[in-house]
Amino acid sequence: MVGIGQYKTSYAFAPYEDLRFKYLIFNAELGRVREISDELASIINAELELSKGKVIEQSLLEFNKNHRLFTIITNDQSRLMTTLSNKYHEHVDEMNRQELTIFYEEVNETIS
Repeated sequence: MVGIGQYKTSYAFAPYEDLRFKYLIFNAELGRVREISDELASIINAELELSKGKVIEQSLLEFNKNHRLFTIITNDQSRLMTTLSNKYHEHVDEMNRQELTIFYEEVNETIS
């Protein structure tokens, strides 16, 4: 007698690796850049506040506007990197395992 058997299993193609915290390296470097930018802004503001004139005042306004924009962008990039790192981890983790169904033929023979 011949029958069809079925075996279901889940197969891991690679060992599990937690990738969720890879963003910390990028965010740490981005934080260093932000600190240096803040330090530079403090120095420029301190120097230009002692000066007078329309060109100086306009330059200071424009610089501070650009600095605020830079800070907003770096904060957004930091949040985005955190989100993307988590999504990437989920995606890789989903691809790491595969559900398998194996069909096989069962042969029952008697020895005579």
